[in-house]
Amino acid sequence: MKLTVLGCGDAFGNGGRYNTSFLLTEKKEHVLIDCGASSLIRLKQESIELEAISMIVISHFHGDHFGGLPFFLISSLFENRREAPLSIVGPPGVESRIYALQEAMYAGTGDLLGELDIQYHEYGNDWLDITDKRVMGKPVEHSELSIPHGIRLEWRGKTFAFSGDTSWTDNLIPLSRNSDLFICDCNFLHEQAFGHLCYDEIVARQEELKCDNIWLSHMGNSMLNFEGSVLNGLKDGMKIDF
Repeated sequence: MKLTVLGCGDAFGNGGRYNTSFLLTEKKEHVLIDCGASSLIRLKQESIELEAISMIVISHFHGDHFGGLPFFLISSLFENRREAPLSIVGPPGVESRIYALQEAMYAGTGDLLGELDIQYHEYGNDWLDITDKRVMGKPVEHSELSIPHGIRLEWRGKTFAFSGDTSWTDNLIPLSRNSDLFICDCNFLHEQAFGHLCYDEIVARQEELKCDNIWLSHMGNSMLNFEGSVLNGLKDGMKIDF
């Protein structure tokens, strides 16, 4: 399976990085993990056909993580008409949130979403089984109104995990345990603040995460200027086979 980093920046675009969005690819099928506002631009730069994206998984309702959906959906409606089904997975209320965002960004297009074959799925207490994929969302510690979740995806023999935006929570342990690849929020270097992790915390708790393949994302300036990290930092455009 291949990971393409469409964007791994923080909310402020520090380092000139794009909004959070990760593309998983297996045998010409794609799953999109988060869809920040810049995602359609990056998908086009990578020459990805939207029709080949079968699922979009949203961690929480902040613009740098789901604000790209209206652009993705108007392209699917008007530019290259989408015929294939699309599963969108997210926190409770995902369908109404997407409709409201669509109307806010492109007034009058919300009702047109019904012309696309979209199935909405909400995180709960158990795994979601969707075609050949299993998805679990666990609540994490970020802005409460954004309904933040970390994500664990099992697909074709591989397990991908993503912390979402969060400060430390013990829910990161089952999310990351024995995953083939775990992407972890790391906004700060030393500062501990609600809503985001810092590098010092992650290093101190690395053994608890039970994953040998950890990559850091959502890095602010203190992290981007840090040299000598013992953990891997993502960059936009990076491709990782796992």
